[in-house]
Amino acid sequence: MRSPHGERLARLTQAIDELAAYGLADLPPDTLAERVAHICTLVEGIDPEAGRRRAHITRIEN
Repeated sequence: MRSPHGERLARLTQAIDELAAYGLADLPPDTLAERVAHICTLVEGIDPEAGRRRAHITRIEN
């Protein structure tokens, strides 16, 4: 039985592997952006502090 943390890591690993399998050149920009955003969401599920840091950086850049 996997822990919730282990399952989140497995989903993150799978999302990264799928993105790598397609290669950056073969994905339309919108699809690439969606996949990267999904990976960011998975990371934030594992490390909520990462989401807070990303939100803070976004506010600084704007």
